[in-house]
Amino acid sequence: MRSRAAIVVAAVALLLIPLGCGADTTTADRRQALEDYVEEVQPIRLGINELLDKPDPILEGYRDGDLSATQAQRRMGRIERGAAAYAVQIAALEDVPEEMQAAQDAYAHTFVLQDTYLSALTAALEERAFDELPHFQNEQRAAIIAWRTRLEVLADRWDAKLPANLQVAGRGEISPSPTGD
Repeated sequence: MRSRAAIVVAAVALLLIPLGCGADTTTADRRQALEDYVEEVQPIRLGINELLDKPDPILEGYRDGDLSATQAQRRMGRIERGAAAYAVQIAALEDVPEEMQAAQDAYAHTFVLQDTYLSALTAALEERAFDELPHFQNEQRAAIIAWRTRLEVLADRWDAKLPANLQVAGRGEISPSPTGD
């Protein structure tokens, strides 16, 4: 319960960060910077989402006995390496508007958590030690929703255009379930 309160406090804090300090930056400049940032994030965000659709058939095949532990681990290992590559890409973004930096850092951390989870899941397959998997979904979801909300607040303020599919960020399954739950 204490960690849930900390997540809510962090999310609210992200929303209350002052909107820029430099008086020489125009609204049009801020709008363009935000739209450029989203344009850079979108392929990474959509890529990790597409990648995270791939574990379910592997895990189902493993559960049903169609894949051995070694086969499932090999396939999940490729997905984990893909997640790691996306974690590097999202962390490497340089043109992050100052007003988005804290939310961006928290959002980028969700990719690290996803990579960590997938690595642990891959290792757990052979022994089916699924009860030992880390539970990051709530933390990830809170950070993603805070990131999306911050984007929306700034976009509204600066009249920036955001992709319609951004509304789904933070909704739905975040980490694949090895048991099909």
